[in-house]
Amino acid sequence: MNFITIKTYEMIPEAHIAMGLLETSGIECRLQDEHLIQTDWLLNIPVGGIKLQVPDYKVADAVEILEADHSGNFDDLEEE
Repeated sequence: MNFITIKTYEMIPEAHIAMGLLETSGIECRLQDEHLIQTDWLLNIPVGGIKLQVPDYKVADAVEILEADHSGNFDDLEEE
């Protein structure tokens, strides 16, 4: 299975939020170079950031999920 980088991140928490969003949508994904950047954040620029990767056949679905506006998902929580 070929994994394709669909987005890069400078900050680890942002990468994990995106990864969690894809995983809860049933899309397999992984982060490339996360641990390298954790050991030395100055390597972020030379290695091109933390890469969010998905299988090649799920690229369109994953991009659609990441580009969608999910801000309304929390409206129900405010009412409780």
